[in-house]
Amino acid sequence: MFVALILLLILSLLGVTAARMQTVEERMARNEDNHQLGAQAAEAALRSAENGLLTGIYANFTNNTNGLYTLDATLANPSPINGMDWSAANAALPYAGPALGNVPPGSQTPQIVIEQLPQAGSVGQSAAVTSLNPASPPVSVYRVTARGVGADGTSTTLLQTIVR
Repeated sequence: MFVALILLLILSLLGVTAARMQTVEERMARNEDNHQLGAQAAEAALRSAENGLLTGIYANFTNNTNGLYTLDATLANPSPINGMDWSAANAALPYAGPALGNVPPGSQTPQIVIEQLPQAGSVGQSAAVTSLNPASPPVSVYRVTARGVGADGTSTTLLQTIVR
């Protein structure tokens, strides 16, 4: 009888451990799903902002508000992304691309910040050639940062790209 009780205790402990492992694995899968939804939303916002830059939708960087900023290398913190409050009004642009119908409502509002960087020469061109050759003027360069949020708001993803 004593041996049977010990075996029953061991089997009970194994059952409880297996149930806990299942719960942890389920939570890990849910967290990964949230992360992927946030990344998909951020990717959509990034591509929409790139398209907006290339088509000329985003052009007014002089006010340094509403998600359109000019990088100021003279400041101690030249980029507005460092320490940015994404929930502040006029801090970032809302996503304005095609509807994100395949993601849950919590992930359908990614945000965008576009920074105008100093102009650069064309690909394969040195700065000296650019200043001597007015036929090939410097190229505008932008850093685009997109922020996507997972379905339940516990996961955020930041993606960046450089657009010329």
